[in-house]
Amino acid sequence: MLFYLVITLCFILSMLVESSVLSFFMLDRAIPDLFLVLVVSLGFLLGEKRGAVIGLLAGLFQDAMLGPGLGYFALAKMAIGYGVGLLSREFYQDQLLAPTLIVFVGTLTHEFILYFLISQFIGLGVPVEWSLSRFFIPKALYNMGLILLIYPAVFNFYYRNRFTNLKAALRERRF
Repeated sequence: MLFYLVITLCFILSMLVESSVLSFFMLDRAIPDLFLVLVVSLGFLLGEKRGAVIGLLAGLFQDAMLGPGLGYFALAKMAIGYGVGLLSREFYQDQLLAPTLIVFVGTLTHEFILYFLISQFIGLGVPVEWSLSRFFIPKALYNMGLILLIYPAVFNFYYRNRFTNLKAALRERRF
């Protein structure tokens, strides 16, 4: 329970940091997506079902705060959380290379999903080639840098919390 409370606070804090501090690091309209980095980190650790739920809730929160409509970020982040959770079965969770590469591909996939949804339902006159070179790839590189900082902290907190809960459960079973 404490783990999910801390994660909720991390999402709220990341919304504040993303909208204030990270806007100074904008490169040609590309801002790092802390929500996506957290969804990838948590989906990689928790699996596909919880990754999808966390992605959905994070996306709905982001839609309510920033989005042009309700559901765009939620659908994209839910799909990424589910996909990362599926991929996590194939990789070691204690190594940093897999989440780093997954966040790069996940960011590109996330942005293509958003581009498709927004162009279909709202209408966007920006060519995909321009968006890819000026927006998607710089954002993916930013997210790769951020996951190098965020994933080890989330990994350590998750396994420390899991080990503490296991020790408490074992203490209760002693006679």
